[in-house]
Amino acid sequence: MIHALWTAATGMEAMKTKIDVIANNLANSNTDGFKRSVVEFNDLLYQYLRNPGFISGQQESPSGVGIGLGTQVSGTTIQHKQGSIQTTENNLDWAVDGIGMFQVRDPISGINMYTRKGSFKLSPEGAIVTSEGLPLEPALTVPTDALAFQITADGFLLVQQPGQTGMQPVGQVQLARFPNSSGLQAKGAGLYAETSASGPPLIGPPKQQGLGQIVPRALEASNVQIVTEMVDLITTQKSFDTNSKVISVSDKMMDTANNLAR
Repeated sequence: MIHALWTAATGMEAMKTKIDVIANNLANSNTDGFKRSVVEFNDLLYQYLRNPGFISGQQESPSGVGIGLGTQVSGTTIQHKQGSIQTTENNLDWAVDGIGMFQVRDPISGINMYTRKGSFKLSPEGAIVTSEGLPLEPALTVPTDALAFQITADGFLLVQQPGQTGMQPVGQVQLARFPNSSGLQAKGAGLYAETSASGPPLIGPPKQQGLGQIVPRALEASNVQIVTEMVDLITTQKSFDTNSKVISVSDKMMDTANNLAR
């Protein structure tokens, strides 16, 4: 019964972690470009009172007697499934339809970060930056005297300047994809960092090398499905309650056993 107390406690601790992840998913259900996380579990070691194949007399036991010692969180995986694309009226809202992430540079650390959040802005110098001021990599700049500009599906930034009858390309967006996108480290603000688990980025223009295309005047919504999260929330709560019930029952059984001699 002592085992039951600690085993149920590991279940409660694991469910607490899952509740935290579900809460974060629900909190970001309206965050553009957000990718939901899921919790993965492993069972803990087993204590065998009799190993499988135990020889009793001349007979070999077909099974053993083992007691599991609970569960633990083995990891949280970010699911980079495509979110729905929603049209906007903003010329600087760009969505990626398919595989690929925008590259932006952190001017403080000098390293590249990656994002699916395509709500860009213009700096005073005309550079295209994120809401946090991180510039696209490679840099794209709209001339300050530009009359109009737009992005194409294959990532070309077209600009019309005074004296021109049409739009001319001034640069092209480069997208990044990873051998294991689930290995990226979330940094907040829709940004992800490369890790040894994700592998190095594979860089290329949109619509090439398996990369997706740019959808202008659109944003990718969060891939959180509220119904799915609510079902997970209910089942997780029930699991937490059941494990707490195991602790109560084990405590009562121990109390009963202790009172047998009275």
